[in-house]
Amino acid sequence: MKKMKQLTALVLISIMMLSALAGCQSSSQSDSQSSTQTSTQTSPTSGEKIKDSGNSDTVMLRLWGGVPPESGPQAVCDNFNELYKDKGIQIEYERFVNDDTGNLKLETNLLSGTGVDLYMSYGMETLTKRAEGNMALDLSELMENDGFQLTDYFGTMAEAYYVGGKPYSIPTKLDQYGIVLNKDMFDAVGIEIPTEWTYEEFQEIARKLTTGEGQDKVYGMFWNSQQDLTYLFSYMVAQTNGGDPLYKSETESSFDDPVVLKTVEMVNNMMNVDETSPTHTDSVTQKLSQEGMFLSGKAAMTIGPWMVRSIKDLESYPHDFTTAFAPYPVAEEGQRNYTQGGYGDHLCINPKSQNIEAAWEFAKWYATEGMLPVVEGGRVPASNTYDAEQVAAAFVKGGEDYLDIETAKKVLIEPVDNYAVPSITNHIAEVSKVVVEELEKIFIGQQTVEEGMTNAKTRADAILQK
Repeated sequence: MKKMKQLTALVLISIMMLSALAGCQSSSQSDSQSSTQTSTQTSPTSGEKIKDSGNSDTVMLRLWGGVPPESGPQAVCDNFNELYKDKGIQIEYERFVNDDTGNLKLETNLLSGTGVDLYMSYGMETLTKRAEGNMALDLSELMENDGFQLTDYFGTMAEAYYVGGKPYSIPTKLDQYGIVLNKDMFDAVGIEIPTEWTYEEFQEIARKLTTGEGQDKVYGMFWNSQQDLTYLFSYMVAQTNGGDPLYKSETESSFDDPVVLKTVEMVNNMMNVDETSPTHTDSVTQKLSQEGMFLSGKAAMTIGPWMVRSIKDLESYPHDFTTAFAPYPVAEEGQRNYTQGGYGDHLCINPKSQNIEAAWEFAKWYATEGMLPVVEGGRVPASNTYDAEQVAAAFVKGGEDYLDIETAKKVLIEPVDNYAVPSITNHIAEVSKVVVEELEKIFIGQQTVEEGMTNAKTRADAILQK
């Protein structure tokens, strides 16, 4: 009977995960969880010539992205349209929600050849899928014709985001992430903001910050697991093992790696033993979110800073505490080999666009000079063409009283030289699916960490060695 109840819980969670998952943030993922969509009923078809006061042959481009228009993209488009109103190019923004449904909507339009000229891909998994599926244009010829070399603007790290050795995107955003924390709660118990910490120290701090019971309980940490369980790898394991935390090689997964096992054990203990974090079951069934937990004061720490725009939005998320940032902890002291980060917001051109040259003009402009409006929403430009002080000022603008500027600069803005850059994408979607399924069983008590990760490795390695 107990096993039947557990199986029922697993099925329920699996079903709800399909509707609850939302991306970012990134990382990333990471980025917008609001379900508001922009109507396309009355907008011109992509590539349609429209009348304009200054030009009768103005090209209208359509840009799709996962960030709400009011968080910067609309201002970007307005700036471009003013600058290019006499040059025959205009652009409008279409919001898609960066979840399974939103990405399916985008890809349906890409494959049909209508409604999309440029779009953002969030993460290597989706970028690879679209490049290999003829949904992203190989930019090699455009770059060669213009003498536009990605390495001139983004360094050699840009080449890590090629697919099959070719550039299918411009990586516009510098992804630097870290733990988000309630500085007031840290101050109240006399804990300094960490600049370096281990898993053990992280767990101890979470215990100290966990208070109350029932509806009044404040958790030390919120893992945001209902959004993405692979955060454990991309944000935690990557600090020690580098940019391919799911892999040992092209043909072998990492799921028996000591750092991987220790990370999964830590998260499982925090959810189910120490109870310093909501359980995965509660996160899924109650549809918990970072904004709902952290900005309401129900959690002292959370996993990712892609909600900076929400921190500034006091009307939607009223709060009076200061948010600070810390690097992700590492498994053991001295194991910080990398900084979690790299490039994101991969700007792609639809190969079916009727206006590829015009789309290319926008892509270059946006990446190298047009991004400041989205910096206010927490997106740091990847190009070396931006002034660092100007970027920092835009990042904290509107949140000066609620963001700890020094830790924001140190953790999220100032570039470093040891990013955990990806190099392996072999069957990444299938490998990710396998480990998520096994992690879910671990976190709801269906299997031990050792059992689950053994199963994950057996299944993933079979896929990789096909």
